[in-house]
Amino acid sequence: MTSAERIRAALARQKPDRVPMCELTFWPETLQLWQQQGFPAGADPVDYFGLDRIACINDLFDPSFGLEPRVIEETRDYRIATDGYGKTVKTFLSSYNPPHTLDHGIHSMDDWQRLRPLLKPCDEKFNNPAAEAEYHAARAAGHFLAITPAEPMWFVINNAMSYDDGLLAIAADTELVVDMVTAYTDYLIAMLERTFARGFAFDAIWFWSDLCYKNGMLFSPVFGREHLLPLWRRFADLAHERGMRLMFHCDGNVGDLLPLLVEAGCDAVHPLEVRAGNDVRAYKQRFGQDICFVGNIDADIVSSGDRERIEAEVAAKVPVAADGGGYVYHIDHSVPPTVTLDAYRFLLECVRRYGR
Repeated sequence: MTSAERIRAALARQKPDRVPMCELTFWPETLQLWQQQGFPAGADPVDYFGLDRIACINDLFDPSFGLEPRVIEETRDYRIATDGYGKTVKTFLSSYNPPHTLDHGIHSMDDWQRLRPLLKPCDEKFNNPAAEAEYHAARAAGHFLAITPAEPMWFVINNAMSYDDGLLAIAADTELVVDMVTAYTDYLIAMLERTFARGFAFDAIWFWSDLCYKNGMLFSPVFGREHLLPLWRRFADLAHERGMRLMFHCDGNVGDLLPLLVEAGCDAVHPLEVRAGNDVRAYKQRFGQDICFVGNIDADIVSSGDRERIEAEVAAKVPVAADGGGYVYHIDHSVPPTVTLDAYRFLLECVRRYGR
């Protein structure tokens, strides 16, 4: 099987020739550390380790309101600027620290009513030549391709509003939140239809949306079932009608989210952070072949460098999760600099052995 065929089979909850082995993110500091331990400078870790590749195409069309970005302040170490959503973001230029949002564009219904008309589907939204070039290169190479639009609730609490404002609005101004997620769903589906009409073809729609924390969902599962599940089902239907899969990235404990994703027709969940209490073995027993599991190999155990613990982690989880198909290896988030090159090599050796 090719990498793409192997991943497609796993997402279809079928048994590929072996467990697909994917890794989406290696910290830059990790690769810098590994270079001191023998990793070739400038090498692509996916190619170097013989992993299966998922090519995520970001922002093929403009997912924002399309506001004109404006730089407010720039120094040697950081840049403060507004973006297409109206957010004010501090981006660090000399470290791998994630961007820090200082302010958001929407604080009230009036703000939303002012910006809502800008979510107008049109061909002018395809304004990212770099993403198009990345797509064509990945398509020519035969990689598994995923398009990554902003999931509607993530649009509210991360892009348009803040976590504080967005989550409080669920209780205090439900009408605003429901209107936002519904309008944004309409916009995304219209733009995805335009994307396909322009000849772009993908294996999956992949939402990256952190809707959970260590103790569960950030909002009531009742709200999720009533107002979000029908919207997710629209994306699943769109994907399945075109032979694609719907995938969902969510940090935190996804135990209460999983039933909603399964009912919506979602095909995969990632990365199943161990620190948050996720255990793929329990989920496999509970949901069987209803959804593909991606991840759940404990980065903390790999960081220990203890070969017995690393092998025990893989041996306990991979055969169970892969039983009958429906599992993709992935560390339980991204590969941090606490993981040595030797430990990571041994981890992959174990996955190959137990994932046959």
